[in-house]
Amino acid sequence: MFEINIFNSAQIFDQIFAFVCVYLLTSINAKTRFYGFIIGTVGFIPGVYLLIATQLWWLLAFMPIWAYINYIGIVNNYREYKKTKVA
Repeated sequence: MFEINIFNSAQIFDQIFAFVCVYLLTSINAKTRFYGFIIGTVGFIPGVYLLIATQLWWLLAFMPIWAYINYIGIVNNYREYKKTKVA
């Protein structure tokens, strides 16, 4: 039986954020992709909770790599957005 608790709520929000993030990241428009990166960053919060709650906290060791890749993507999309806005 399905229960409403913090763990199930985190799973639901994690999947919703992931779906929206991937949808926005596949856009051709740089501004839309930028919003996808922002939503992906916010959506990582319930994912971190799920890793800790399921005792997979050791996966958080790779968080700096994820943060670096996400930061580079945000910077590149922001630069592309500024280029298209000026042109």
